[in-house]
Amino acid sequence: MLDKLSIKWKMTILSAIVIFLIFMICNLLQLILIQTFTSKQEEESLLKRSDEIQAFLSEQARHMDGEGKQMVMSEKFLENIIESNEMMRILDHNGQEIFNISDDFPDIQNEVQSINPGFSRVKVGGESVLVYKKSLNVGSFNGTMEIGSDVEMFEVFLEKVIWTLMLGTLLSLALSFVSGRILAGKLLSPLRVLTKTMRKIEDRQFEERVPIIETKDEFSQLSIIFNSMMDKIEASMLQQKKFVENASHELRTPLAIIHGHLSLLKRWGKDNKEVLESSLNTSINETNRMIELTNELLWLTQIDNRREKHDILRPYNIFEPINEVISNYRLIHSELIIITENYANNDIRLAIPEEQLKQLLIIIMDNAIKYSGEKKVIAIKTNDMNEKFKIDIQDKGYGISNEDLPFIFDRFYRVDKARNRESGGSGLGLAIAKELIEEYKGSIRAESVLGEGTTISLIIPYYRS
Repeated sequence: MLDKLSIKWKMTILSAIVIFLIFMICNLLQLILIQTFTSKQEEESLLKRSDEIQAFLSEQARHMDGEGKQMVMSEKFLENIIESNEMMRILDHNGQEIFNISDDFPDIQNEVQSINPGFSRVKVGGESVLVYKKSLNVGSFNGTMEIGSDVEMFEVFLEKVIWTLMLGTLLSLALSFVSGRILAGKLLSPLRVLTKTMRKIEDRQFEERVPIIETKDEFSQLSIIFNSMMDKIEASMLQQKKFVENASHELRTPLAIIHGHLSLLKRWGKDNKEVLESSLNTSINETNRMIELTNELLWLTQIDNRREKHDILRPYNIFEPINEVISNYRLIHSELIIITENYANNDIRLAIPEEQLKQLLIIIMDNAIKYSGEKKVIAIKTNDMNEKFKIDIQDKGYGISNEDLPFIFDRFYRVDKARNRESGGSGLGLAIAKELIEEYKGSIRAESVLGEGTTISLIIPYYRS
């Protein structure tokens, strides 16, 4: 049944039940303590009375003969000791009553005959009576003394206490229900705000955020985490939107060029060999650029999809892929000068697969060659840095301004769009390198001086088995 109720009602009902049970237990304990304490007090009162009477009778024993005929001398004193709701009887050794003070006290002779010495509670005519029975040995007299007290008033009082406690319990139930509802509403108010905000976000109002309440409780932490998560989601959506727009723009340009040249050929360029050759070469170049862009986009998608699926790391000599990449570029670019310096430990193992390391080096080397200008000189330096492996790739080219430097790792960002388009750049290379190296807990940095060149640093952790 509770499963179908809201959290507010669940908290209200459960808190009311818990408070009600607590009150019930407390009231029951109070009732037991009151009853125990009062009964103990009554028994102590009768016991004290019996001790006083016995002490008095012992004092009077020297005035008593063997048959106890002088005991009447104590009647006035005993009447002063015995209260109106009490009685006292003295019986001889045969059980015959020889003394009785019991004004307006119920007749309990028949009930007490069968009870044992000590305290007993008996019912007489609907009234409760507490009786204390003990042997009495005074002088030559051997008999029994019975002292009784009417506890009907106590039972009436106890009954009133029970009703008072029951009414208090019922009142506490009502108050706990009301207070539970108020408390639940107060505690769950941040949750209602969160729900309302999420519904707005569901209606595509992604800029909505939950107000942060400075209480430092769980709801405050939940609000902070939720807002942080929404900031990341919104940033991701904006990045995705920008990515689609940039990708569409990058693909639209070569398609427009190819379409223009094909239209030119269709109209009159088929018979002009020079125009035909130029249009075909341009179309092929733009197609190659589209293929390169598509491959880079696919590569980015693969990185995004395998964030938690790292390749199996196998041991390899880290300088073999570095030297292989350098040899390939020296072979392809005969005018290129590559200077290498190694200050790292040769016997190390990196936390990145060999193929991924090659891909990183190729991306950085391609950028270095594209923007080297007339000075085709690239310096590659390897070093150890804080338990990590560092590779610096430096060119002597155009350099990057301080305004552009923070954005060079963003997707589709290009420092000089005109020059980039001429060199075939798409603005994805460094973005791929950044996401690839971060996948393996590494980092990439850039330092540049405009007109003097750029240094890209790859920092890769060592492999820890």
